[in-house]
Amino acid sequence: MSFNVKIISPIKIDGADLRRRQMRYSEQSGESTIVKVFNLIEGPETLSTPGDILFCEHAVFQEGMNTDPDEFDAILIDCAFDPALAALVEQSPIPTFGPMKATLAILSILVSKFSFIARSERQIAWLMEVAQNYGQKNLVVSAHALGISYKESRNPKIFDRAMTKRIKASLKDGAEAVVLGSTTMSLDKKVKASAKNTPIFVPGMVALRSLELLWAENLLK
Repeated sequence: MSFNVKIISPIKIDGADLRRRQMRYSEQSGESTIVKVFNLIEGPETLSTPGDILFCEHAVFQEGMNTDPDEFDAILIDCAFDPALAALVEQSPIPTFGPMKATLAILSILVSKFSFIARSERQIAWLMEVAQNYGQKNLVVSAHALGISYKESRNPKIFDRAMTKRIKASLKDGAEAVVLGSTTMSLDKKVKASAKNTPIFVPGMVALRSLELLWAENLLK
């Protein structure tokens, strides 16, 4: 019996990005898990402004509600800001989960302090709001923005240099873990090594593995 998960992109993406997201989740999922990433028919192209977030909330909610309970066992929102999560939890007949809510719940029993790393200062502010809403803001020892544009974040050299610098800064702050403020950030071995023995949490993957455990134990309701 397979575990079928619908994953919803928070932005309107092109075919290449859709395939990239699909591949990342498929590679990390268990043998019994079938994931399918859905694009938004209408939605923002980036999450850079408050208007983008509002547009995203509406689009993700519509896509989530347009889910066949006979086809999927769970919905996972592919965004660290958990857009439309509360509304979908309340109204969708399918169990719906947000990456950051799942990640922060696990962090709260593992560490006493952690650092956020996100692309921009505005996204850092949004993450702090999310942490506060979930009652975990007291665990945030620091938060660092990469200070690069969305386009620059797709350039491996620029991204790796910025990420390595912020990871090292987080360690200096005394962080016992680093939480990435994006579900799509992918770190190579050299960047991961800069964290030494400090764990780096990628919210989307943490959430998917948590869902797989709940499903395996028949606890997914």
